[in-house]
Amino acid sequence: MAHLGVDEWPADVPLPAEAAVVETGDGPFWPYWRLVLEPNRTVEVVVGWFKTSLPVEEAAEWFVNEMAKLGWQSDLTGYQQTAGWHELSFGHPVSGVRVEISLHDWPYKQETTALIRRIAVHPWAPVAEQPLELTAEIA
Repeated sequence: MAHLGVDEWPADVPLPAEAAVVETGDGPFWPYWRLVLEPNRTVEVVVGWFKTSLPVEEAAEWFVNEMAKLGWQSDLTGYQQTAGWHELSFGHPVSGVRVEISLHDWPYKQETTALIRRIAVHPWAPVAEQPLELTAEIA
């Protein structure tokens, strides 16, 4: 796992102009990049927790519109909404990458937080076995 600066956030997942990293009692909760190595694939996850002054309904509308501009398709089956909370899900038809956005309203702070997860699955296959002599030459 590696922590990222806001300037290292993936360009294909937009953030509102005034978005800032959420801070807890221990300081900023910096975005992070994590690789999960599985036997037949590698899962790459980028996670960030941001805050914005947009009300939760406006933030949800903003993300839906901005993601569509970048070619993302909204997965309405994964969409959930209650008072003060929206759960958005997107998929990119070309790359196959998924994005999940959880928006929570904090009226006493007059802000909305967005927990964003970008998930990319990369297939992995081991290198085909080679004769021992060739393997020794490569090493």
